[in-house]
Amino acid sequence: MTNKSSSAPGTAFRIATLAVLTAVTAVFTLVIRIPIAPTRGYLNLGDVAIYFCAFSFGPFTALAAGGLGTALADLLSGYAQFAPISLLVHGLQGLVAGLIASSGRGGRAETPLWLLAVCAGTLIMCSGYLAAESLLFGFGAALVELPGNLLQNLAGALAGIPLALAVRRAYPPIREFRW
Repeated sequence: MTNKSSSAPGTAFRIATLAVLTAVTAVFTLVIRIPIAPTRGYLNLGDVAIYFCAFSFGPFTALAAGGLGTALADLLSGYAQFAPISLLVHGLQGLVAGLIASSGRGGRAETPLWLLAVCAGTLIMCSGYLAAESLLFGFGAALVELPGNLLQNLAGALAGIPLALAVRRAYPPIREFRW
């Protein structure tokens, strides 16, 4: 029997954290919904939670919480046709943003990486929904939603980055919870 006395969180803690962050992502996605007529989709604040997860907990947490949380919100709010798209697109958005943000730890180098991470996440999210909605509703209808998706990502970054920084300042051990 070995004694593991490390400061890294255990499996149960990680699972609980992931469950809570998935629920938080779903709530952020559900709390404000602005419908878009041509695609029958909606704008939301889910990207705030996705970028917070990517910058605070790392790429794999953002992949799972971002994908599962937004897909769950779609199912709960009557947008089941978007659930598989949200699972894939928002999951990849969180994964890529988290991977880029994690590539340089600490110091002033984080800020440009976080901005690059948001740009990459925005590209993935906007192009993913544009492609999926083009197949479902036609390119013209999908194009109508593009400015809203860009705005949604900008809002996600403008709120998610300060939230991640505030939580880091208030609770520095969060830096050890990355996975």
